[in-house]
Amino acid sequence: MNKIQPKTKYLGKNIIYLPTCHSTNDYCNDLIKKGDISEGTLAYTDFQTSGRGQRGNVWESNRGENVMASLILKPVFLPTSEQFGLNIAFSLATYETLQPILGDKFKIKWPNDLYFSENKLGGILIENTLQGTTLKSSVIGFGINVNQIDFQNSTASSLKKITKIHFEVNELIETILLNFERNYESLKLGNFRSLHLKYSEILFGKNEIRLFEAENKSFQGEIIGVTQFGKLEVLTNSEIRIFDLKEIRFIMNSENLIA
Repeated sequence: MNKIQPKTKYLGKNIIYLPTCHSTNDYCNDLIKKGDISEGTLAYTDFQTSGRGQRGNVWESNRGENVMASLILKPVFLPTSEQFGLNIAFSLATYETLQPILGDKFKIKWPNDLYFSENKLGGILIENTLQGTTLKSSVIGFGINVNQIDFQNSTASSLKKITKIHFEVNELIETILLNFERNYESLKLGNFRSLHLKYSEILFGKNEIRLFEAENKSFQGEIIGVTQFGKLEVLTNSEIRIFDLKEIRFIMNSENLIA
């Protein structure tokens, strides 16, 4: 495997390669607990035995075929009320990396899953440590299906499965880091609103009538954006309803999608 050498100022300059690990996020969180570790440290692996996703889901991935990495940040400039800015900035970085390859069918499914049409390509898991009214440290874990073509989950897909092209995994990581560093620096400069507007425009299901489930009831709705705190805004029956992550579920079965 080629070494990761991103053309960044500081992100990914300290690289830790793990042939196999339990979880790159867990590994990075342990590094933070043990003492001083430089911002921008990246840990990546060929295989995770217990990769994690949102809502406690397990991440399925073949050895050496996909992106499996975590990045350590120290966003002490960011108020806790704006911590969703990290989700936005990193989601945009993956979009800016993959949309030129996959086209307009590639979207970000709120809050930070990566989708091509109705198929999941990957996800982002951000774990923050707070200190008073600001963030102390963050670990951004990201997994992307790249060259794997066989999945137990029928709704999963990959870059190779879609394009029939083999990709260099580490080159994708380098590009994501470069794009994210630009967005991260923009966040430092206080450009939360402009990043937020860009993120809102690339949401999966934006301005489409879809089926959702909340409070054990299904309903039709239209995603119109997200709040500054990262909650989903859904228009239903001429009313804008706002949901947190565990309060709403997309009904993804294509036979239930409304034309």
